[in-house]
Amino acid sequence: MSIAGCSQSIKDLLESRLREGNNLGDYSIFVLSPRDVSSTLENQIALILYRVESDPNRRHAPLPQANPMAPRRTAMVLELRYLLVVWGKQSALGEHVMLGQCMDILDRNAVLAGPLLSDAYGWESDDALKITLEPLATDELMRVWDAMNADYQLSVGYVVRAVRLAPRIEQDAPMTNMRSLVFAEGRPE
Repeated sequence: MSIAGCSQSIKDLLESRLREGNNLGDYSIFVLSPRDVSSTLENQIALILYRVESDPNRRHAPLPQANPMAPRRTAMVLELRYLLVVWGKQSALGEHVMLGQCMDILDRNAVLAGPLLSDAYGWESDDALKITLEPLATDELMRVWDAMNADYQLSVGYVVRAVRLAPRIEQDAPMTNMRSLVFAEGRPE
């Protein structure tokens, strides 16, 4: 699992569901970096990853072994914090409608697993992403927008949990079948 895979999966979900409902119109969906936010954006739906944190409860999550003789594997588990933002061209009401549709899609698909995960990234068979609306206090939201050096735009915070980085193999200490003891000669007193 990867950070990019998570972002791509959410983008793909929004895009496919909006197309299915014939609601995408002339909007485009992008994953943006905070540095890409500008006042010239129009008819765009953006997922902006603004913070990445280690999950304090599952820092090194064990992964299933391929077989009993395979080495143990662990992965760092992350929480990704996103802003969902809509920039319209015509009216604020159009932005509100689109933002509401995107929020509804994420609410109805709060767990992404299996075929909803982007094929372009390597996933474990039991990988799943949990998408949760994260209310942000006004001052926290303003700090995020100030840090992006951008004009405030109506936005909604989300946290995505169970994002695991690529697994790493745990090296077990080798088994010993022999041991040597060396005794130092005593010192004369």
